Amino acid sequence: MISYTLNIAQYILLIALSVATGYILNEIVRAIKDGTFFD
Repeated sequence: MISYTLNIAQYILLIALSVATGYILNEIVRAIKDGTFFD
C-alpha cells in the first residue's frame, strides 16, 4: 500500500512537472516572438 501511494505521488509530480515545463516553454517561445527574450 505504501508503494502504491508512492507511485501515485510520483505520477502526480510527473504531471505537475510536465505541465510546468510546457508552460515555461510556452512563455519562452512567446518572449522570443515578442523580441523581449534577448533584451
